[in-house]
Amino acid sequence: MWLLATAASVASASGAHAAERRFAIDVPAADLASALAALSLQTGASIGIDLRIEPARSRAVRGRHTIAEALAKMLGPTPYRAERMGPTVWRLVRRPTEPKREVAAAPTADIVVTARKLTEPLSRAAPAVSVYVPGSGAAAAGAHDVAAGIEGLAVTNLGPGRDRPFIRGVADSPFNGFTQTTVSVNVDDARVTYDAPEPGLRLVDVSRVEVLKGPQGPLYGTGALGGVYRIVPNKPSTDSFGATSDLAFSSVAGGLGAAASGVVNAPLLDGRAAVRLAAYGDVASGWIRNAGDPRTINDAVIYGGRIAVRALPASGWVVDASASGQRIAMRDSQYVDRGEEDLSRTDRLPEPSSSGFGLLGASVAGPVGRLRLNASTSQSWQTLDETFDVGAFGPALGSASARTYVDRRRHSVFDQEVRLTSAPGGSVEWTAGASYLKATTLARGSLEADGAQLPFAFLLHRVITEAALFADGSLLLAPRWRIGLGARLFRASTDDERSEDLNIATVARASVGVTPSASLTYAPSEGRTVYLRFGTAFRPGGLDPSNTRTGRYDSDEVRSLEMGARVQVAGGRLVLSGGGFHTRWAHIQSDYLLADGLVATRNAGDATILGFEAAADWHSGRLTLSAGAAGQRARLVSSVDGTDLPADRRLPTVPDATARIEARRRVRIPTGEAEIVVGGSYVGASRLSFDDGLDRRMGDFATVHAAVTARLAAVEVRLMLSNLLDVRADTFAFGNPFRVRSESQFTPLQPRAVILRVSRGF
Repeated sequence: MWLLATAASVASASGAHAAERRFAIDVPAADLASALAALSLQTGASIGIDLRIEPARSRAVRGRHTIAEALAKMLGPTPYRAERMGPTVWRLVRRPTEPKREVAAAPTADIVVTARKLTEPLSRAAPAVSVYVPGSGAAAAGAHDVAAGIEGLAVTNLGPGRDRPFIRGVADSPFNGFTQTTVSVNVDDARVTYDAPEPGLRLVDVSRVEVLKGPQGPLYGTGALGGVYRIVPNKPSTDSFGATSDLAFSSVAGGLGAAASGVVNAPLLDGRAAVRLAAYGDVASGWIRNAGDPRTINDAVIYGGRIAVRALPASGWVVDASASGQRIAMRDSQYVDRGEEDLSRTDRLPEPSSSGFGLLGASVAGPVGRLRLNASTSQSWQTLDETFDVGAFGPALGSASARTYVDRRRHSVFDQEVRLTSAPGGSVEWTAGASYLKATTLARGSLEADGAQLPFAFLLHRVITEAALFADGSLLLAPRWRIGLGARLFRASTDDERSEDLNIATVARASVGVTPSASLTYAPSEGRTVYLRFGTAFRPGGLDPSNTRTGRYDSDEVRSLEMGARVQVAGGRLVLSGGGFHTRWAHIQSDYLLADGLVATRNAGDATILGFEAAADWHSGRLTLSAGAAGQRARLVSSVDGTDLPADRRLPTVPDATARIEARRRVRIPTGEAEIVVGGSYVGASRLSFDDGLDRRMGDFATVHAAVTARLAAVEVRLMLSNLLDVRADTFAFGNPFRVRSESQFTPLQPRAVILRVSRGF
């Protein structure tokens, strides 16, 4: 199977080959992988790079050429040629030296990643980078599916649009408070969250998700303590018209659901522009019931879409603009109070929730001499409305008659960045630029009694700005050694206003600092890389109403040292990767529950995280095997006031161990081809919180999944079964902040689900 640098699935689905278009190309002679990455960037072509390629140097290509002409010239002195697989999709194959006796399966192609703001093959990236390639169509994946396929990524489970991701054990709290998240969530170059949960974005018409592991302060600024979760949507193709449609039906615990999606790609202006439309909807059945009521209560409705436009105004220049949105509505919460084996709970007031997400973005990229300019601007909006049954907490919140608490939050992020990048393939590769970010949060909490709204119990208004200069690059010290350095000079300003029983307001307070990084890479041979990396990240402080001395919590900082390797053996059919890391986290900012059930933020102390990750992928003929495992020991080692801590005070929500394995087998059938998939995963034990009384155990379960896919010409039919053995387990020991101290809460694992999906390409 070949994984491509830039997916163009919709254009390929049409099967039509548009007339070859000429591009202004300027790619110097370089090592083959770097030259192909540069050509992909300048033309938008998808070029699969065979991991078995021997060291080779390309020929320089300059002038106006079609993609085919450029590849032919570039590969002239090498033992490889380009084979066309679609309108803009190519792969490298070795030039035949003798008659073929049999056709061997091609090993996995290297993926070109751009999350580090340098175009580079995944196999050569110095920090740990993992890539998740989602399936197309209805019943599309989300962050939980990405976490199941990537070591080191964990996600809470309050419900879609309400969950927070954590990477490599850098987890501060299970509660959705107002600290800046420890993972930077991005869509392309746009940062879309600051202190809000991951929006629950469905991965419809998405090329890949890139996960950068470890602190990424130099390139992504404040808050990227654990890493980066970056969604890369498919871009409009100027080559040919294409479309896909998908329809799915599901059954979970006796409930029925349905989903649909569609994508259309259309070239404009004789191939000088293109527009791409994607839309989707999902009515998902729940599996939780109130005692004595046969109806499920945690049903969800999700719908959204995206429109993207690409223009090629001049030689080598690309202008992209897009708008996207999504809405999620859940009828009720998804926790129970009777134990993880039970899918029903004591009858209580409904706790509906809804969330919305919107994003506008534009970018321009093109050559400036031998350099490449990238400029991007984006504005995102996120809303989250939640209702909680307060039980007996009404008096503590100021109203004996109160029955529910309604939490309404409005988040927005404006993000702008301009950077210059060197041409790939040189002895020095670098990127440098400037960025500006403004994040605004408005939160209101009110009590309701029999439908009547009572006075506000909580109000927060926060404006954060960050301006920064950054640079990151590497120098070839010797033919096999490369050293990398990066740094970010930033100024972050926070303007807070918060009111509860007391009113606190602060004028803007600024933090000025530098976050550096360094790496050393050794490549003993093509397809084999060993790296050592030091990374840092910083998070500014804010308001803490429980701190009677200063009224604030301090900034926190992460420093991490990691060592890893990527190796291809057995002719490139076996790909091994792994490594270990040691992280120090000083002055942890953590959201916690006050006595009245509201959320505040404080410094909790210092933590140490030790861990490892390992993954293996084997491709042989029609059989593919994939496996991975991770282990980490994330512990709070000292309190902020120096008091003694229990010996096993774990950081919240992140499991000590995870593992996965999956086998795929392609078989021929009379009408085409079919694929059989069987896999399993294990999520180890974790704790809800390190706060006293909430250090509750959860996790420690294994599941099995299976799928069968049949391809019949342009139609694909897929039958999927998740949690095949119908395992019962607690995925998240929390659901209601007002009642969690007085009762046990469990979020049951989704029972066995059956999904039938049909897709068609046009």
